[in-house]
Amino acid sequence: MRTTISQADFLEKQKILKNAQTILKSEFFGIDNIIDEIIDNVSSWFFLADIQEKPVVINLWGLTGVGKTSLVNRLVELIDYKNLFYKFDLGEKEGNFSFRETLNDLCESNNNSPIIIALDEIQHSRTVIGPFREEIENDKNRMIWELIDSGKIQHVEWKRGLSFFEDTIYKLSYILNAGVEITKGKVTKKIKLYCNEMNIDDFDCEDTRNIWFVPKNEYENIIRFAGDYFNLHLQQDVQNLLMSYSAKETIEFLKKVLKIAQRPTIKNFSNALIFILGNLDEAYTMSNNFSAEIDADEFFRMSKQITVPQIKKALQQRFRNEQIARLGNIHIIYPALNRKAYEKIIQAELNKFAKRLFEKFNLKISFDKSVNTIIYDEGVYPTQGVRPIFTSVHQILKSKISLFISEIFLHSIDTDELSFFVDENRLKCLYLLNETKVYEKQVNITTTLSDIRKNNKDDMQAITAVHESGHAVLSIILLKTIPDVIYSVTSDADNNGFSYLNLTWKYISRKEIIPRTAMILGGYVAEELIFGKENLTAGANSDIKKATEFLSQMFKQNGMGQLPILYGTTAIREEKDTYHNLDIVENEIRKTIEEAKQLAEITLTRERELLLNLSDYLSDNRLLKQNDIRKIIEKTDISMPTLINKETTAFYRTLLKQQIQKQESLKPSIPHFNNVLSLNKEKHSL
Repeated sequence: MRTTISQADFLEKQKILKNAQTILKSEFFGIDNIIDEIIDNVSSWFFLADIQEKPVVINLWGLTGVGKTSLVNRLVELIDYKNLFYKFDLGEKEGNFSFRETLNDLCESNNNSPIIIALDEIQHSRTVIGPFREEIENDKNRMIWELIDSGKIQHVEWKRGLSFFEDTIYKLSYILNAGVEITKGKVTKKIKLYCNEMNIDDFDCEDTRNIWFVPKNEYENIIRFAGDYFNLHLQQDVQNLLMSYSAKETIEFLKKVLKIAQRPTIKNFSNALIFILGNLDEAYTMSNNFSAEIDADEFFRMSKQITVPQIKKALQQRFRNEQIARLGNIHIIYPALNRKAYEKIIQAELNKFAKRLFEKFNLKISFDKSVNTIIYDEGVYPTQGVRPIFTSVHQILKSKISLFISEIFLHSIDTDELSFFVDENRLKCLYLLNETKVYEKQVNITTTLSDIRKNNKDDMQAITAVHESGHAVLSIILLKTIPDVIYSVTSDADNNGFSYLNLTWKYISRKEIIPRTAMILGGYVAEELIFGKENLTAGANSDIKKATEFLSQMFKQNGMGQLPILYGTTAIREEKDTYHNLDIVENEIRKTIEEAKQLAEITLTRERELLLNLSDYLSDNRLLKQNDIRKIIEKTDISMPTLINKETTAFYRTLLKQQIQKQESLKPSIPHFNNVLSLNKEKHSL
């Protein structure tokens, strides 16, 4: 096999890429599969960039703070491409860091070497907007699509001296109109006028035999701007050419040089590796949920269900179809970080901090698990990634470390280890010498979320406990699903509590509409049942709104009412393809709300014991997890239904197969083909 790359070079590149893969997995947690996928797609470019006809485009999609940009930056370092790496923040539309400005740096430094380009925050470069996908005018980042597609872009270079060259042409034109004449490139008439207008001093103007019409200092520009086009490489070549031109021909020549200089040049980056990085709220529907209460594992599970078709559908809300096609099919979908990943990130950050302190003070630093726990509790917002964690590490630990270190010098403490732990709202440090305590110090720390999450055991927690227990009981009895968790106290600004359900069935049938609506109204009905109608609070307004919106969608858009008609809102008469007589459907919604409320009342009255048991626990404790809910159910006398599981989700498939079997059983009996042939043979032999 003949090849332009040696075996040693190939094996060395393979070693570099493998090493990068290993290091990335040691530094970025919870995304091993993502790293494998990126390395796999990078490898062809890394080995064969010189034979690429188009750039390799890798799309990375994910929630903010999951490490997309950091991973690309680190990969660039590990494969030694820092000097050939160009990163663009597409959120910047103006100024020195905008795409159009930084593109000049890329084009001017192009040396035909394979390069890596990162187009970050691409969601800000949308080209369509609104429900009708109207195109955005004056798209300032439009050139990225040519770069992504072919790697070839037209670039208008800024050329030194071009503006002065253009001024010279206009000035020479005006001078000719004023009566100046030239012969063989030299001024022969109105020399004084020429010298005055061209700012030539009197001494140089005395030798009237050597006043060149085109100043000699422009010869170099002519060669630089259009030398290759006119085959001009020396100043003498330029002078000889100008001597052969008339005045008019000279001006025409200079204008042609200017035009050539102003032409865009084709820059070829077909051997590039292009990373597209973005946050797509349309695909990551949980991205607007800033709750710190929902477990990170649940966001992880939800994000793992996002598929490439969903990504492309989300892209349609921001980009034209042909632009989406240019992004190709390498779409790597980042999951939200799970609890284990966050815990590893926190531990890695603590280890890094401990190492730095050891290097500076020669002190061993250790952290109790309580430190990790408080950082997790204060710093993890699942849809915001790792950035809040670093803030919490600083607030809880780093901002206080100088107080503990200074204590050593103030009291001349002989110690070789500092051991930290958290007790209530205090960060404590044990000063150890040979593993024996010799001193202790503590400081107060700010625990914003932990303070909010404390059990108040007040009226608000009691109301919330009953309200959320109402949702939970109806979920268990009517939807046959035990909530993952119930909260009666949260850190959310808009929710005092909530019940989180992970419904196994991912579709809604007509028979479920009333039970689901009843579950949504469960908080309202539970408050009325336990506290009395006169003591109802306004806290159920969001549930009432949610129930109304749910039924409106089912009946008006999904054809679940009496007639399968798409209803339009009366306020938007321009919806020509919708039905606008809403009387029937509005009555259906009202009737269903009444039936759902009645079902909720009957069910909660019957299961009052379970409602009270759950409410009692939640009035004293801020949350109930699924396993604890099961224990309460076991101790309560209720009409427990068969819970939905993976086996029971095959309802429609089972029904289909039953119908097929029924249809098969109705078919008439048909003689077997082989038997017909054998009978024919017997008849023939007779």
